[in-house]
Amino acid sequence: MQPGNNNHQNSASNDVEVATQQKRQQFLPGMLVFIYSRFLVFLYWINHPLKLYQTILYSVLDANYLLLFIFFGTNFYMLTLLFCLLIYLVGLYKEECIIAGDGTVAEMTSEGQVFSALFSLSWTTISTVGYGNTGPSLSSLPNDPEEFIQCPAINSLLMIEAFVGVCFQGACGAILFGKIAQVKSQAQVQFSQPMVVRFGTGLANNDDGDDGDDDEEGKNEELPKSGIPCPILEFRVVNKLHNISNGVITNATICCAVGIHEILEETEDDDDDNKEPAVITNTIRSLSSNVPPSNDKITRVKLPKKVHLDLRIVNNEHPHFKRCWTAIHILDHNSPLLSQQIRSRIKKKNGNWPNNKPEYNTAQYIRDSIKFEEIIVSFNGVSKNTSCEVNAQHVYDQCDIAIGYQFVPLLEKVGNDIKVEIDCLNDVMDQNGSDKALDMNLCPDKKVVDN
Repeated sequence: MQPGNNNHQNSASNDVEVATQQKRQQFLPGMLVFIYSRFLVFLYWINHPLKLYQTILYSVLDANYLLLFIFFGTNFYMLTLLFCLLIYLVGLYKEECIIAGDGTVAEMTSEGQVFSALFSLSWTTISTVGYGNTGPSLSSLPNDPEEFIQCPAINSLLMIEAFVGVCFQGACGAILFGKIAQVKSQAQVQFSQPMVVRFGTGLANNDDGDDGDDDEEGKNEELPKSGIPCPILEFRVVNKLHNISNGVITNATICCAVGIHEILEETEDDDDDNKEPAVITNTIRSLSSNVPPSNDKITRVKLPKKVHLDLRIVNNEHPHFKRCWTAIHILDHNSPLLSQQIRSRIKKKNGNWPNNKPEYNTAQYIRDSIKFEEIIVSFNGVSKNTSCEVNAQHVYDQCDIAIGYQFVPLLEKVGNDIKVEIDCLNDVMDQNGSDKALDMNLCPDKKVVDN
């Protein structure tokens, strides 16, 4: 048994050695490829400094103020240290050109004193605050006023450093101003997370009680007077500055766009099991006159396009938005949220919801009839607090729609004041009427309040 064990151990050790050799052989090519790729990236940024600046600028504008000031401080320190090194290298030629206290750098014996003097000269020059105990020599030495010296190299370097400092301060000021302007342009509003759809008997005798003095006049004026009315989709916006006197947003508007995918036209001979996307083959041609046409072929697959259509909001304007605003969209024959088949049925019913079958007026049928990818809501207005145009945006998807629910009232009257319960912005409850709501099992984070 011992010879067998020895053979087994020898084979295992040989396998380990082979694996180790393979790793060693692959290490050097992999390291060379990594260094070469990093070198290409470095050359790219060297040849495209404007793109590097734009990338850094966009990253800085997205950062918070703490990271922004850390970024400014780090760059200021690195620039100061860089010019401190350059001053040291240039000052080696003539140390008498740098005055420190009552003497010059040439008289200093400690390296710490030299570094402290040069660093002080560097930051006073780049910050343009003026020279103090440390500065360049102008014409004569402090110990011997009659001895004149010339220091063109150190003065030219300090002039370049001062110019870089002015540019750096201007860039920091511009970035900070752009950051503040970006914050000022953001509307201090909050959108409700869910979108509710009320239908059937839930549209009658509805008392929202949300808007108070922000009453939405005529929000139900376009609803049909006879037959089954079309469902309405609602979402609401609350002004987070409602508790201050200048928190009003004037000339506020809400614009909505719905994103849907176009349906590819299919022939009658198409088989559901063997459907293939349309293939388009084109010849590659260059727009440059110096390059001859290529005989190579490029194959493109025709996929459904995503288009954005306007979503009409009944009450899309508010001249004096102070507290809460409930935006309403009617799911009628003009609504891009519904399929073409449902819109044709509504049009045949003269704008009423189809009632040919009982299941047409159910929450599940309405859920199946609404087809879209996303709803983009844009809010615009003028802030009375800053006198600037403000805007905000929110995106809803299929998961955010609650069928058969209505919003919980936000406004509460306390004495002569009206209090806004922002914590209840996303709270919904079963709609009025006898129609059954659809269980919200798509978005477990939604909060439902029982009647």
